[in-house]
Amino acid sequence: MNHKQLLALFLCFVMILSSRIVSIENDKVVSVKNVNNNLDKYTIESIIEENDKSKINIFYPVTKYENINNVVMEKINVYIDEFKKNDYISDIKELSISFENFEYKEIESFKFNIKSNVGTTHNKSEVFTVVYKEEQIIDIEYLNSINSEFIDELFKECKARIKENSKIKDYINEEWLEEGLTKEANVFSNFIFSKDSIILLFNPNIVAPVVAGVIEVEIPYEILGFTIE
Repeated sequence: MNHKQLLALFLCFVMILSSRIVSIENDKVVSVKNVNNNLDKYTIESIIEENDKSKINIFYPVTKYENINNVVMEKINVYIDEFKKNDYISDIKELSISFENFEYKEIESFKFNIKSNVGTTHNKSEVFTVVYKEEQIIDIEYLNSINSEFIDELFKECKARIKENSKIKDYINEEWLEEGLTKEANVFSNFIFSKDSIILLFNPNIVAPVVAGVIEVEIPYEILGFTIE
């Protein structure tokens, strides 16, 4: 094999590596979506701690905006603090946080996936999101300030779509849904903007029992008449 062939092979290998960046979560390889395409928008940092009683594996984005990074770390620290309070657990406890990135126009959405195990009866799997455009955090209060009927529209669409979702119909009962799905802003605090839709995310015990997992409700932009400058 000549020099040019060796160089071509090396460049091919580098391209394959750069197209997929992964994180380690509970000894499994977990993809971090769109990482290679967004290196100009954020880098990835980690918090790795391990001793004979606990394991922490956290991978998170760091943007060029300090206030966005502060919001991300504030949310992550809530889970770390809660996790470390459970010192009474005799088994090894674990906390892992990974993330996915979504884009809509100039809006960036991070969906953080949290998995924790602090005993056989204390397994937790939930999400939180951080959405921003440049230095502006886009939360549900911000969206409702743009359109005062936005929460009302989300409420109506979510209620109808949850009831129609055959995948979770067996877990949903009318009383649970009525009590959990209200028009309070915090109920709709977790969302992401995908290419075509806003996706609402409801953690376990909000609109359905824990066994149903995280409930996702996808609403196309055209239904909401969604625009944001």
